[in-house]
Amino acid sequence: MVSFNYAAREVTAKIVYYGPGLCGKTTNLEELHKKMNPTTRGKMVSLATDTDRTLFFDLLPVDLGTIGGFRTKLQLFTVPGQTYYNNTRKLVLKGADGVVFVADSQAAQMQANIDSYQNLAENLKENGLDINTLPMVIQWNKTDLPELAPLEELEAKVNPRKVPTHKAVAFRGDGVLETFKLISREVMKALQAKVAGQGGAAAPITAKVVERADAAPLKVQTEQHYQGSASAEQVKAEASLEAHGIEGGKRQVEELGKLAEKLRASGDEEAATLIGELRKNVAGLIEDQRRVEFRYQTMMRQINKLVKVMDAKK
Repeated sequence: MVSFNYAAREVTAKIVYYGPGLCGKTTNLEELHKKMNPTTRGKMVSLATDTDRTLFFDLLPVDLGTIGGFRTKLQLFTVPGQTYYNNTRKLVLKGADGVVFVADSQAAQMQANIDSYQNLAENLKENGLDINTLPMVIQWNKTDLPELAPLEELEAKVNPRKVPTHKAVAFRGDGVLETFKLISREVMKALQAKVAGQGGAAAPITAKVVERADAAPLKVQTEQHYQGSASAEQVKAEASLEAHGIEGGKRQVEELGKLAEKLRASGDEEAATLIGELRKNVAGLIEDQRRVEFRYQTMMRQINKLVKVMDAKK
């Protein structure tokens, strides 16, 4: 589900790329990653096996601007396509805010698409999500190959909801950005409703994906009016946590790691070892920060629930 981090002033939504094995899920994320500004994209994590190019997930945080003072991000995941990784697929779908179903347009893969769509519905249900209401788009991938299934048949058998679709040749990058735009807009609509449900007066959201040349920023710019309230203690706590943000700590760990490698390469093992110990301490501080933020968010949820309970008793 959409996650509000009141300490860091961030709202994060999770999008999962789903589909049969080797349909192009990982390729979609790889192409998106290439086209995004290195300063705004997160690191992609790809775990491969002999039978599937993605064992667990590819993670790509994307900065989407702000909504009501909250910095907005997307996290993009893929799932393994092979059936014996079904438990992993369920895990990756947990808390999903939107799904891109990547279908293989070849006629020979029709049944695989149908089976995968049904599997998606079942796994969403086990996670307390409904395939009929969750924001979703479908990508008809591999449209450059011969012996394609008729589009009408694909629509009838793989798109019962009649969600937005787009043709693609993912390995060439064709249709990848367009698919991402579609799901971003669908998720942002749901995010608007989520913000309104937090007690704010929501205005219509305007989402615009800015597409530029490779390595240029790819953003969804949003405009949203959100009237909320915060106590002085909450503002103080948020400012304190934000001043010692996790992102800055991550960058420090990375830079220290690079420095340690240089020192080790130059033969200064003692300095490299000391830096390694320093990195461990910084990593520990980051983990402590995560725990503080988690407890803070839990506390705010409890306060909000208490307010609602007390209001109901008036």
